[in-house]
Amino acid sequence: MNKKYIFLLFLFSLIMLLIPSCGKLGSRDGEVTSDDRREMGMNIIDGERNIKSISPKEYREFRLEDLIDEEYDRAVIMGRLGQVESLQEGGYFLTNNDVIGYMDRTGTALVEDVIGVVLNPPNKNITHAYEDMSNFLVEEDVLFILLDGLGYHQYLYAIEGEYLPFLKEQARAEKAMSVYKPVTNAGLAAIITGRYPIENGIHSRNERELKVDSIFKLAEELYKKTLYVEGNIGILKTEIEPILHLDENKDGFTDDEVFKATMEAIKEGYNFIFTHFHGIDDCGHAYGPLSEETMEFIKRIDGYLEEMVSKWKGKVIITADHGMHSTDDGGDHGLFRYEDLMVPYIILEGGGQFE
Repeated sequence: MNKKYIFLLFLFSLIMLLIPSCGKLGSRDGEVTSDDRREMGMNIIDGERNIKSISPKEYREFRLEDLIDEEYDRAVIMGRLGQVESLQEGGYFLTNNDVIGYMDRTGTALVEDVIGVVLNPPNKNITHAYEDMSNFLVEEDVLFILLDGLGYHQYLYAIEGEYLPFLKEQARAEKAMSVYKPVTNAGLAAIITGRYPIENGIHSRNERELKVDSIFKLAEELYKKTLYVEGNIGILKTEIEPILHLDENKDGFTDDEVFKATMEAIKEGYNFIFTHFHGIDDCGHAYGPLSEETMEFIKRIDGYLEEMVSKWKGKVIITADHGMHSTDDGGDHGLFRYEDLMVPYIILEGGGQFE
C-alpha cells in the first residue's frame, strides 16, 4: 500500500508539472493563441489562389524555390505577430521546434515565426489607408467607409452577379492586401494607424490598446470636425470615442442605424467621418461569403454607398479590414488564405448633392 501510495503521489506531481508547460506552449511568444496553431507550418498563396501548405516536419532548411514551380517577380513573408518582410536574395527558411523562421543570408532571423508567403502581392495594402486619409485631410473632407468582411473575390462575384450596381459603374477596385491575422481588430488597427500589427500592437481579437497614434489624433491636430460611427460595440481604444448604435428596429443588423447616423453627420458638415458597417461579415459567417443571402445584403450596402457618396463633398475611401472563406456551415476568416487577406480598395469623389 505504501509503495502504491508513493507511486500515485509521484504520478500526480508529474502531471501537475506538465500542465503549466503545455499551457505555455499554447501561448508561445506571449500572444499566439491556440486558434493560430490550427495553422501549423506555413501557407503559400498569391492574390487568387491558395497554392501550398508546408508542415514544419517536412523540411529542416529550405528556400522558396525548393517548394514551388510558380513564377513570381517578388514575394513577402508574413509572421504570426504581423511582421511583413520582403523575400531577400540568399534568404532561406529554417525549422526549429515545429516553428518555421525566415533568415537572411547571414543567418539572422528576419521573421521568427512564419505564417505564410504571398507571391506577387498587390501593390496596395490596407495600411496605405492612413496615408491616403492623411494626405486628403490636409486639403479636403474625407468619408472613410469600412465594409467589414468583404473579400476581393466577393467583390468580383458581386460585380458579375449585378449585386453592386453602383460600384460596378465606378472604376474597378484595386486589390489590397490585409494583415495577419485577418480579423477585425488587426485590420482596423492597420487601417487607422498605417502600421503593421507588429508595430501597432494589435494582431488578434485579444488586443484593443494601440501602441501608436491613429488617424483620429491627426484629424484633431488638423482641427477637423470628426466623427467615428460604429456598430453596437467598440473595437479598439482610440483618441476619440466611437458613436455606438444598437439594432433599434430589430432586423438583426446595425448597418441601417449606422447608415442613418452617417447621413445625418454628412448633413451636419463633418470634415472627417469614419463609418464601419458590419453586416456583410455577419451574413458571411452565417450563410457563407458567396451565398445568396450575403449577396443580397451586399446589394443593400451598395445602395447605402450610392446615397452616401452622392451627398458627400470630398474624397470617399471604401475598403475592408479582411475577407472571408467558405466553411461547411457558413464562412470564417482569420487564416492565411487569399480569400481572407485580399480586399477591395476604392477611392471616389463625392457628389456633394446636399448643396
